[in-house]
Amino acid sequence: MFKLQTLTRLVRKKQQMPDGAVVTVTTADKVRNAVGLMIKHDFSQLPVLNERSGEVDGVISTDSIVRCLYHLTDPSVQDKSVIDIMDLSVSQCIEEAPIHTEKSDMLAMGRTLADVPYVLVGKDGVLVDILTHSDIVYLFRELAAHFLAIGTIEQKLRLLIAKVLDTQELITEAIDNAFSYRKENRPHTLADMTFDDYRLLIMNKHNWSRFEPLLTNRQATQNRLLKLRDLRNDLFHFRLHILNAEQRDFIQNTVHWLDNLA
Repeated sequence: MFKLQTLTRLVRKKQQMPDGAVVTVTTADKVRNAVGLMIKHDFSQLPVLNERSGEVDGVISTDSIVRCLYHLTDPSVQDKSVIDIMDLSVSQCIEEAPIHTEKSDMLAMGRTLADVPYVLVGKDGVLVDILTHSDIVYLFRELAAHFLAIGTIEQKLRLLIAKVLDTQELITEAIDNAFSYRKENRPHTLADMTFDDYRLLIMNKHNWSRFEPLLTNRQATQNRLLKLRDLRNDLFHFRLHILNAEQRDFIQNTVHWLDNLA
């Protein structure tokens, strides 16, 4: 069973971005203040903290403000029915917003966000962040970019192998050398291989002499391919959703390495 990532990583990633810290108002603040903060930060909602306890009482949003204005307006009184919503306290316009823990499954929260526009994230009863549709879209956009980059690397690596083993006879010989121990699931062509099969084929002691003039350093090649294999598996098995700066740099470096070899 796959170990799915929790909200912790997405929260930490978001908090590293400019203006990533959570913005809140209290129940004692005026709606005007809340609206001003939403405009300033381009938000559609803000978590509301109780002015006394500091705990989360709910959320104020553009939708909740409109509903508040509707419910507090008396349609039977002409010319006096419109109240100054901006002078009301935030407590008048709160909507319920359950808090999910940082250990909540990230993909499950993605399904939750299909029904609601935001999710509050807490740790030990304290508000940590608020995640919205745009945050989840950002997550999957990054994830798609990672998949594309890994796919590009796999394609380039397959082309490199085909460049070195430029006849079917050489490919068959290399496969026999690398996978003679397999009785089942033995590849017959490069297209049959997994990413780690490529590594095993290249690093096989009988095959390495064909790749050495191009790759030069056996240990460095082994280290790169092992690191790439583990990173690929973490991404494709959803154990990892967002790459850090070092991981992104490694992928870019590997793409350039393969381009130079080609």
